[in-house]
Amino acid sequence: MKRTFILTAVTITVLTSVLTSCKSSRVWETKERTERTSRQSMPPPPVTNPRYYNSVALIINPTPGFTMNRYHDGRYFHRSPGGLLYWKGYDNRFFLDGAYLNRISYSKWEYDEWRRYRRASESNRRR
Repeated sequence: MKRTFILTAVTITVLTSVLTSCKSSRVWETKERTERTSRQSMPPPPVTNPRYYNSVALIINPTPGFTMNRYHDGRYFHRSPGGLLYWKGYDNRFFLDGAYLNRISYSKWEYDEWRRYRRASESNRRR
């Protein structure tokens, strides 16, 4: 009796798996050809333009090939290839101009360092 029950259960399981595996599981095969082509010819949805921020350094160090110019009030500055303006600090590092902060992304730690050393260099320059 147990053997008959086990053989019956195995036979039903095998038949079920064979029959379901032979059926196509792809949805597009079961639809008519006209339905498939009409969906493909639809235009893509409109693309929304997300606002990307450049990730640049707030403080840079001069390297070989670094160009430095003199402003009319005597301060030195550097214009990056991306068009950002950096001012020379007292420690020979260049700090990004504050007007460009809203155009770039930066970390909190980087901003805190920029703010601390930028203020120190401005106070030394004003004396």
